Amino acid sequence: MVELSVALITYNSEHYIEETIASLLNQNCSFNYEIVVGDDCSTDKTFEIITAFKKEYPDVFNIKQNAKQLGILNNFKTTLDRCSGKYVFNFDGDDIVKSPDAFEKLVTVFRNHPEIGFVDSGYDKYFEHEIKTQAFVNRDTITASKKDYKDAVFLGKIIPIGTCFNLSLLMKYVDFKTYIDKKVTIEDYPTLVDMVAHCDFERINESLFVYRIHNKSYSYHSDFENYFFLRKEMLSLFNYFKIKYNFRDDLCEHYYQKYYKTVLYLAGRYEKKDLGKDMFLKIKTKHAYDYIHYLASQYKIVRKLVGLRKTKNLLVQKLRRGFTRAFN
Repeated sequence: MVELSVALITYNSEHYIEETIASLLNQNCSFNYEIVVGDDCSTDKTFEIITAFKKEYPDVFNIKQNAKQLGILNNFKTTLDRCSGKYVFNFDGDDIVKSPDAFEKLVTVFRNHPEIGFVDSGYDKYFEHEIKTQAFVNRDTITASKKDYKDAVFLGKIIPIGTCFNLSLLMKYVDFKTYIDKKVTIEDYPTLVDMVAHCDFERINESLFVYRIHNKSYSYHSDFENYFFLRKEMLSLFNYFKIKYNFRDDLCEHYYQKYYKTVLYLAGRYEKKDLGKDMFLKIKTKHAYDYIHYLASQYKIVRKLVGLRKTKNLLVQKLRRGFTRAFN
């Protein structure tokens, strides 16, 4: 009997996948678990590395490379369909399980609360480019009241790095077909919203995982089109859930104002004059940064000055880290 399935979603993760899998195998568990891999047509050596692990641990791994690229959400769903555990832990091919007792702790919560839909836990954030780690970055949401945690989910503020689901409830309540038909590209936000709207949940007040930020990750984009596409997709999903789950007016207003400010920042960064003006006019309570981002969207000289200031700040940070390493 397999009690826990790890749904490992991979795409071009050859530089990280060995460390990720090693952390998944380095678990002290009182139960059997499986690692179910859904590789979405990697063009590097990711699947070759995974295949080598499969040969070494044939009873642990259930691996598949898609015949054609499905995208994150569809790949997640087809991988879930192959999971046989009672619980499923969703993980990406570039993140790390830092605690050898992580799986045991997650499953213990389910055993003590069999009615819940999911367990969330803490994680560190590692910035590869800066070689910097922020410890337990989601402590505030892990320790928040359940009402505030649900609001954070609805607002898209929760990143499910350390989240483990009751598989039967996940398949019951998450409307995968609708999201796939809508060609939604992200899996975490709609999954969490559907689950938190229907199920109770628990949290572990401890950082058990590491979320890696690097320039090849899906959440990292260096051009306006990709940034803006994700923001618009989130807005579309929020509007869908606003109706589906009858979100409070104050929650909706909070989301929209945050959206306007975020898109204004993008407009300022990429010199989108019309977009910058539109967002600026919609912001009800304007702060100094809103005026700066608006002016940056309208005038190249302002954008250059802002860029120079950021470059200076980054240089100072690098020099400080250099001196710290040299004299410690």
